[in-house]
Amino acid sequence: MANSMTGFGRGEASGHGYHFTVELKAVNHRFF
Repeated sequence: MANSMTGFGRGEASGHGYHFTVELKAVNHRFF
């Protein structure tokens, strides 16, 4: 959960919806 939150925060901070989705997917895939 903590990792997911980090990815979400990073994506939001960047302000790139498309980028946020890619990063989140990568993090989820890596931890999964």
